[in-house]
Amino acid sequence: MAGIDPAAMTLAPGTEPFTLTPVVEDLLRTQFCIPGSIFLVEGVDVVPVTRTGRWQAIRLLLGDGEVCIQALLDDTMHRFVHLGDISVGCYVRVQAFELRWRTVLGGADGKGEESKMVYLVVRDLITVGWNESVQALHLAQTVPESSPDAVDVEGTRQDEEEDNAEQEIQDAKRASRPSTPKSSRRGKLDALAEDDADDADLEDAFEAFEALTFPEKKVPPRRPRPSSQPPAAPSRACLPIHLPKDWHDPQTPLKLTTLRAIPHLPYAQNWTCNVLAVVAALSPVEPSRLAPFAQRTARLADPSTAKQVHLTVFLDPEGFAPRVGSAVLLTGVKNHRFDGGSLKKYASDGGGGRWWFEDPWEMGWCDVGGIKAWWAEMEAARAD
Repeated sequence: MAGIDPAAMTLAPGTEPFTLTPVVEDLLRTQFCIPGSIFLVEGVDVVPVTRTGRWQAIRLLLGDGEVCIQALLDDTMHRFVHLGDISVGCYVRVQAFELRWRTVLGGADGKGEESKMVYLVVRDLITVGWNESVQALHLAQTVPESSPDAVDVEGTRQDEEEDNAEQEIQDAKRASRPSTPKSSRRGKLDALAEDDADDADLEDAFEAFEALTFPEKKVPPRRPRPSSQPPAAPSRACLPIHLPKDWHDPQTPLKLTTLRAIPHLPYAQNWTCNVLAVVAALSPVEPSRLAPFAQRTARLADPSTAKQVHLTVFLDPEGFAPRVGSAVLLTGVKNHRFDGGSLKKYASDGGGGRWWFEDPWEMGWCDVGGIKAWWAEMEAARAD
């Protein structure tokens, strides 16, 4: 990609300095995908697979500094695109991916010569940095879209939150983390069934992916009649809000962070975020060395990770009492290094307003039904 300035690179916290290494040609020659390969995201496309738009295929254009290759993103990773964690101009380390070939027919009617198309299926990746020159170039070339299928890529990162100097006591009395049932033969059969389902889903998604890659010629649509009313300017009110202090209307969406992304936020500690998760466990109020000298801990779960994340509440711990199994929207919580990535709500962060919402059905932008249905499936699987 022209216009890349290596000096404009910003590393994600905890990432060792790296240089973009050409790997695509070797990948095609050896047909071996090396875990940990780093690419620059040069394009993101979202295509609905069904007429309702509920199921989507997401294509990434990954560059190694010399050559680009297209990649189909596994559906478990889609949330990170919609949240803006994966966007044009970010560097990603691909941990698990596969090389695949597909025969396509040329010509608008699909009756031309056969050719081979190569693509990657990306199962797991993390963001390791950003290139501001690529982001700026992309923003300059992007025409604002109001379509619901457009990917909302937020290039602006918030200023660093004020560092909290209080030292935290490690939670000595935490409920033990539930182990994932590993029974045996049924687990192996379920894993095989999941692999088959993944392949079937990829085949279905690829039809939309292929249509995106090799679009057919279409009849140009009729131009709409000119309207006497001037076009309305895009409103910023529909964009997700990052900081709770700027959030005054519950129907305005907040920018949500998945639990999996907590260890990879721009700062490893004291970065303010908002989370929608299920309360998997809740402790009683316990003594603490931090004001108000009491705390309550919870374990949170969401579909982005199998790991349950600890939340420690110092702000009115007695009042923080969501039901176990409920979906809870947490606003203005801060990340922490403890336990490889956890969340805290400090007493000093209280602004007098509500900061947590149990089962917020009234907020249409919160997928309460989706996350509760996922949790019900998880509970049913554990019961079996």
